[in-house]
Amino acid sequence: MPQSFVRRSSLFAAVAVAVFSFGPFASTAQAQDDKVFALADVQSPPKLKSPAAAGRLISDSYPADLKSRGIGGMVQVEFVVGVDGKVEAGSVKVLDATQTQLGEAAKGVAAKLVFNPGKAAGTPVKTKVVLPIVYKVN
Repeated sequence: MPQSFVRRSSLFAAVAVAVFSFGPFASTAQAQDDKVFALADVQSPPKLKSPAAAGRLISDSYPADLKSRGIGGMVQVEFVVGVDGKVEAGSVKVLDATQTQLGEAAKGVAAKLVFNPGKAAGTPVKTKVVLPIVYKVN
């Protein structure tokens, strides 16, 4: 094989790698990785891996002073479940809370939840979730 053909082949391979890594195709792939799907846009929504573990997290996070005074309430939290099923750091927001302390407690709970990720076209995708968390005295 002529040496000039080998050099041209290597140069072509290097250019192809650069185009796909840094060119317009890379931004398309990156945009797809960063896309967050709404629940309505996934065929399979995220599901808690362990509802029992979630229940324990909620119970353990109940602020002692509110619990002792018999004060319960509801919190709505919003977050993004990643393709690995974990809640993405920094994505947890309290949308509504009947008590500020419960909102902070629920935010901590949401950050620790683990899910089976949502799927679109059979592929795990990032999914935005709104979850109600209820605190009640037994």
